[in-house]
Amino acid sequence: MIEPFPDDVDVAIVAHNNLTSLPSTLTSLAAAGCPARRVTVVDVASTDGTAGWLGEHWPQIRVRQLARNDGPNPGRNIGITEATARYVLLMDADVTVDPDTVQRLQAAMAADGRIGIGSPVVVHIDRPDIIQYAGGSIHFICEAINPWLGRRLADRGQAPADINAAPACALLLDRRIAMDVGLFDERYFMGKDDGDFTHRVRLAGFLIRELPAAIVRHRSRPRSTWLFHYQIRNRWHFMLKNYQKRTLLLILPCLLLHEPVQFLLLVSKGHARADFKAVLGLLAMLPALRSEEHTSELQSRFGISYAVFCLKKK
Repeated sequence: MIEPFPDDVDVAIVAHNNLTSLPSTLTSLAAAGCPARRVTVVDVASTDGTAGWLGEHWPQIRVRQLARNDGPNPGRNIGITEATARYVLLMDADVTVDPDTVQRLQAAMAADGRIGIGSPVVVHIDRPDIIQYAGGSIHFICEAINPWLGRRLADRGQAPADINAAPACALLLDRRIAMDVGLFDERYFMGKDDGDFTHRVRLAGFLIRELPAAIVRHRSRPRSTWLFHYQIRNRWHFMLKNYQKRTLLLILPCLLLHEPVQFLLLVSKGHARADFKAVLGLLAMLPALRSEEHTSELQSRFGISYAVFCLKKK
C-alpha cells in the first residue's frame, strides 16, 4: 500500500520545450498522490506552448514563465525559494517518479536532520532495470564519477548510502538548507552545476542520502556538442570557486597532464573551438570567482559549525 503524499513536500519542475515528456512527469506525480496545487512548473522560455497546455490540462498547477533561457538554474532557484513547504522535490520535466519514491525520501530526511538532500536512484525510462545515476562523486580534477552507470538495478542492492554528489534531475531538498548554502549557481548555465550545489551542501556538514528503493525514470539522451565548452569552462569554474590555493597547487601535476590530453582529443574530434570558447568564458568570470575565495576557505574550515548553525535555524 502506497503511503499518502507527504504534506511537507512541494514540487518544482523546470521545463524547457519539454511538452512531449511533461505530461508523463505530471501523471507520475498524480499517481504518487501529489495534489496539483502543490506543483510549480517553471517554464524556461519554451516555444512549444508549454504554458498554454498547462493552463488547459492542469489548471491547478502554478506556472512561472521565464522570458530568457539562462539554463535550468534560475528556474531551480525560483522553485526552491517560492515553495512554502519544508521540503522541495526538484525535478526536470523529462523525469517520472515511482509511486512511493517521494514518500521514501521524505521519511528518511524527516528521521535524520543531518540529511540535506535525499537522492533517488536514476534509471532509464525505456530500460528501468538499468541504472543511469547512482553512487555519484566528483574526482579531484572535477570530473563526475558514476560507478553504477549501465549496471543492473538489482545489483545495486537495497542498502541506503551517503554519497558525495547527485544529479539534479530529481532531488528532494531541505529548502532552508538549500537557501543557506546559496542555492544553484546560475553562472554555470549547464554542466557541473549540480555537482557544485551538492558539494556545498556537504561542505556545510550535511549528508546526501541515496535510497535505492526510491526510483525515478529519466528520458536520457546524449549531450549535444554545443554544450562542450560549458563542460570545460565549468570544470575550472568549480575548482577555482571551491578549492583553496594549496589544493590547486597539489593537483597541478595531474592538471598539467589532463588539460593537454583533453585539448588534443577535442582537436582530433573537430571541437578545438569549444576549448577556446571555454577559456574566454572562464576569463570573463575570474573577477567574481576571486571574490569568492575567502568565503570558500571559511566554509571548508568551519563546515561543521555552519551545519549546526543551519540546524538551529530550524
